[in-house]
Amino acid sequence: MEIVETLKNEEAQEKIFSESQVSLQNRTILTITGVEKVYETNEVKVQLRVSKSNLLITGEGLNISRLDVETGVIQINGTINELKYTTAETKGNIFKKIFK
Repeated sequence: MEIVETLKNEEAQEKIFSESQVSLQNRTILTITGVEKVYETNEVKVQLRVSKSNLLITGEGLNISRLDVETGVIQINGTINELKYTTAETKGNIFKKIFK
């Protein structure tokens, strides 16, 4: 019973990476390291958190061909049109100011 509870607690904790790397090959194969969380994915966008930043990937025919939650590596195939970073802390601060 204790082993099961320990495993559940470990799964609940999110991984935090201090750095990330982005590699784009011919605008069709995108590999990213340091992925902490995947928020949303569909054929035209993928939203994730990497190294304390939010990353929005837009394109066409996007699909995740590899996702390793232990090492924080994701590979996305399709036509990549845009990579847009925002700071994760900034988003939270804006909401705090609005809802005070």
